[in-house]
Amino acid sequence: MDLTHTENIFFFDDQDTFVARWQEVIECKRRFLLHDEDPRRSFCMIPEVAESWIRSRNFGVDANMKLIPKTIKVPSEQDKLLIKIAVPLVNTFQPLLKISGYMFSLHSSDGTVLYHSGDETAVEVFKGYQAHVGAYGSEKTIGTTAHSLSINLKRPVQLIGPENYCLLFENNISSACPILSENGEVLGGLVLVKIWKKHPGEDEIRNLRSHTLGWVLSMGQTIETQLQLIHRNNTLKVTNSTLNTTLEFIDEGIISVNPDGTIKHINREAAKLLQLNPNHVIDKNITSFFHDQPAVLNALASEKPVDFLETTMNGYPVMLSLKPVSEEDTKIMGLILRLSPIGKINALVNTRVGANAKFKFDDIIGDSEPILKAKLMGKKFADASENILLFGESGTGKELFAQAIHNERRPNKPFIAINCAAIPRNLIESELFGYEGGAFTGAERKGRPGKIELANGGTLFLDEIGDMPFEIQAVLLRVLEDKQVMRLGGHCYTNVDFHVIAATNQDLHKMIAEKRFRADLYYRLSILKISLPPLRKRGSDILLLCKYFVDNYCRKMGFVPPTISQAAQKKIIEYNWPGNVRQLENAMIRTVNLAEHNVINPEHLPDEMIAVLQSNPSLPATNTEIFCLKDAEALAIKNALSRCDNNLPLAADLLGMGKSTLYKKIKEHHLNRLLKT
Repeated sequence: MDLTHTENIFFFDDQDTFVARWQEVIECKRRFLLHDEDPRRSFCMIPEVAESWIRSRNFGVDANMKLIPKTIKVPSEQDKLLIKIAVPLVNTFQPLLKISGYMFSLHSSDGTVLYHSGDETAVEVFKGYQAHVGAYGSEKTIGTTAHSLSINLKRPVQLIGPENYCLLFENNISSACPILSENGEVLGGLVLVKIWKKHPGEDEIRNLRSHTLGWVLSMGQTIETQLQLIHRNNTLKVTNSTLNTTLEFIDEGIISVNPDGTIKHINREAAKLLQLNPNHVIDKNITSFFHDQPAVLNALASEKPVDFLETTMNGYPVMLSLKPVSEEDTKIMGLILRLSPIGKINALVNTRVGANAKFKFDDIIGDSEPILKAKLMGKKFADASENILLFGESGTGKELFAQAIHNERRPNKPFIAINCAAIPRNLIESELFGYEGGAFTGAERKGRPGKIELANGGTLFLDEIGDMPFEIQAVLLRVLEDKQVMRLGGHCYTNVDFHVIAATNQDLHKMIAEKRFRADLYYRLSILKISLPPLRKRGSDILLLCKYFVDNYCRKMGFVPPTISQAAQKKIIEYNWPGNVRQLENAMIRTVNLAEHNVINPEHLPDEMIAVLQSNPSLPATNTEIFCLKDAEALAIKNALSRCDNNLPLAADLLGMGKSTLYKKIKEHHLNRLLKT
């Protein structure tokens, strides 16, 4: 509030005769209360006061009340702060208040009395009205008063006695001002009151105007200033606390430095990442951690933003980003360094590019003896740190097994798969080991990590390892032995920790003999070996997988799963499935789309499958020549039971005889040992 802006302050016109006006206001109020005469038409009334009278009557305030309504209101936290600041200030004027017969009253933003001080007689008079601390003294309860009007209008107000709406206050001369926040919100009000036993004279009223309003304004201004300082200090404390909490909550390392490089703050994550004691780092120069890295030193000296600079700090690989802190005049006030662990960056990259393992051992369908044996070995080997070699025909599920082994031991770590046969020979080295920026023509400017780096902490799956170029095998062997990798064009090694699972469908022993595969690499990879059975040796798993593929495809397409006829099941079991599980899945998708009346019949099976069965309708022969009909029958039963994983009903269908007939034949040929128990 500004004492020079008198247009924001209203009081009675000093050109009037004050005593005469006092009587005119009394008469105006009488006509208003008794005859409903509009006070706004009276030349002696200030418009804002007249409006307040009308509101007071509409609120139902009794102008002739002897006591104000008895209410007690508990002060809010804001009110308590107002009291804490205002009371010491008011008390400094206590002697002057008593001598001059004035009373100060502090009110909350809704008019509640928070504090009385000053002339004891005046204080007792107000208490006699029930205007004690905690009383609700707003325009709605006691009508027009200086403090309620100043709060409503958000500006200083002076009222002479009869301008107060209630007759209780008709001998009061009051000066009031609101207490405002920085954004103009009313926090409370302050009023200086003088109670006259008789009507004051001209000089007395002029004296009241000349000093009481200034007194109230100066006190109000002081209280506002104190409140603003407290608010700003609290805001600063909250801001600092919020900032510190935010920095501690961020899961990346944050370091702030002065323009000269002096470290001023390091959050918990940065200290943890670099294994530093924060108390030992503060006031050290950041360049001491990068003395042998000119790229980082140049970035720090440039005081320009830098994004994702790969480096090491205190021996730990990190991704470094720099952001200068500047004022509006572009003067650099310091730098903020953000440190991200390379391992975390790699994990995020792996997640984004889908380099994760989805399958577990429970997802591998089948309960035949060969597949159960392979799954049991996989679970046991998963607990070992040695390399694992999976071998089996194409389509037997080698990658599925690799993912299951990974998820058994390192489910939350990266799973990086690389197909050695699918990457061009001239690119496989950079794919595996990565490269530094500018290592070769076409290389990315910032370089790129290889698959081995990305697999750090997790699993590296080398599919089709037999197609690994011979000259690269020696480098891979060294990485497996030392657990260190150097990028192409690089000058230093990076420590890596990963589990290797390799897979092949080739005869590596033959390749070793032909000098196409290194024997030492084979022995390093094949410490633990798992042979995955072809589909034709998994018996009843074939029909189990058929149902799974049919149901799964129909669920995705919104189809009703068709039934596989007995004739179609027989053909499916008879077929050798050279493409194994992958071929079976594709065949089932075809049959679902060709099925009629929701039944899969033999004619819906792939053409190449039917052609093979028609050209070779008999059961697989053996190398042993059979001339005895009885022995031939026994061999046929053995082959059928083997194909069906010793499942009697399936074998009976395959042989074209009833289940009971087959059971008799098994007894006759003493083949009971082949049946499932």
